[in-house]
Amino acid sequence: MKWLLLGMIIYFVYKSAGPFFSIFKINQSMRVKQRKTDIRTKIKKMDIQDAEFEEEKNE
Repeated sequence: MKWLLLGMIIYFVYKSAGPFFSIFKINQSMRVKQRKTDIRTKIKKMDIQDAEFEEEKNE
């Protein structure tokens, strides 16, 4: 009887953990997207100029 009750408890915990993990995954993906947009906006605000290099001739 104890094993049956223990098995049922483990089964219900397993089934109820699914939605919590999906909420965590959605939250994590939202944070990743927000971080990427923050990086893009910072790059757009920067004044990036092409660098010109002069090669030295060793003769």
